[in-house]
Amino acid sequence: MSAQQKKNIKQIFFPESIAVVGATRTKGTVPYDIFENILDGGFQGVVYPVSPGAHSIRGVKTYKYVLDIPDPVDLAVLVFPSSVCELAMDQIGQKGIKACIVISAGFREVGPAGVQRQARLQAVAQKYGISIIGPNCLGAINTDPGVRLNASFARKMPDQGSIAFLSQSGALCTAVLDYARGKHIGFSKFVSFGNKMDISEVDLM
Repeated sequence: MSAQQKKNIKQIFFPESIAVVGATRTKGTVPYDIFENILDGGFQGVVYPVSPGAHSIRGVKTYKYVLDIPDPVDLAVLVFPSSVCELAMDQIGQKGIKACIVISAGFREVGPAGVQRQARLQAVAQKYGISIIGPNCLGAINTDPGVRLNASFARKMPDQGSIAFLSQSGALCTAVLDYARGKHIGFSKFVSFGNKMDISEVDLM
């Protein structure tokens, strides 16, 4: 792994600013839950919701496009439908964001059309040197008090602990989080890497 890739992974777990690309005001949806979890988890940085159809979400001003955000952004969390992720990724690259968590499903896991869609998304990410967790993943969590990042659609931020957990499966991650909460088990970091289009379990370890 290159020094640049290591830096990009650091931006995933220790960002100072996040753009939630595809956020929505519709409660009960994954895009809304992601944005809500970042806010309610106590994230210590700045959050920018990108939502073409909304003026604000939970009192936070939205931006029509990620390119409209006036300040630098460390991490993008992409939750648009898979059909527009390629275009959104191109704008993420133009913005200079080098780390992205792609929550969106509808890629390699759905068959040949999804394989092609994922290949196009990967090509855009490689063009701009963007490190990717996902697509088709639960997201990433860092309980460090200086970060407090819950960039996932898990129902609640876990307690702080000394164990890091990673899995391909979002369903397994959800089950482990529920079990750990009942047993008062904490985690340092928690990540579901989904289709591992770019960052794999080896990189994370």
